[in-house]
Amino acid sequence: MCGITGILLADSATRDIGKIQDLFTANLVANEIRGKDAAGILIVQNDGSWFLEKAALPASEFTKTSAYTSLLSRADRNTVLLLGHTRNPTKGSPSDNNNNHPIIVGDTIGVHNGTLSNDDEIFLRHLKAGKDSRIGAVDSEAIFALIDEIGRNSAMEHYCDRLSKMSQLLHGSYTTIYTRPADPFRLYLLKYNNPMSVHYSPEHQGLFFSSRYIFLRKAFGRSVITEALPSRQGFVFDSTLITNRGKRPILCFPLAQQDAMLDQEPAI
Repeated sequence: MCGITGILLADSATRDIGKIQDLFTANLVANEIRGKDAAGILIVQNDGSWFLEKAALPASEFTKTSAYTSLLSRADRNTVLLLGHTRNPTKGSPSDNNNNHPIIVGDTIGVHNGTLSNDDEIFLRHLKAGKDSRIGAVDSEAIFALIDEIGRNSAMEHYCDRLSKMSQLLHGSYTTIYTRPADPFRLYLLKYNNPMSVHYSPEHQGLFFSSRYIFLRKAFGRSVITEALPSRQGFVFDSTLITNRGKRPILCFPLAQQDAMLDQEPAI
């Protein structure tokens, strides 16, 4: 298992960016229990620019490095997304940073919690670019390679339909969050059977994502009730609509059910 953290922010010049940075760091460290072999973060700005840092270190150590603090300091009133990952590797050595998350494939950047059993087959049979396009050895790369080949030149409903069909090719367990910085205000989440909770904070005008529900409960108190997202669904969130919609996504769509459903992790 791995840990996923994220904050999707509405456009606001008045928010307390220092508090948001602190909450993001605390969320990342809280998810260290889910993976101690590597950690990484991504920051996306509203103009589509982005900054990424990752290392083969547990989150508690990574967050104390100059690389982390320097990158986190880039978060400001123009920041749309902060995305983080803590890794417990099943395939692909953490010593090769290509295997650590966030993972970049073309115009897609994302994080994954789970294990695919057919990633080699995906690269061999289902990608136009073929096996030679593979950058690392981690199974997660196959997800983002498939997503990137879909592109984003169609209407949102049609794009989500293609994502739903693509999910038929994914064998194993997964929850993944990804973005396409060329369209920085949209965040995509595919939750098959691994935990993910989301909380809307009016104070910070943002959505807070975590693989650990208990972190959200401790951070935001009684306003957090039960906010685990349902399984076998995909979600699209839009930062420009957060203040009106809260944690309600702009679109939901089904993910293909596998022949043998893996046990779902508890949302803790």
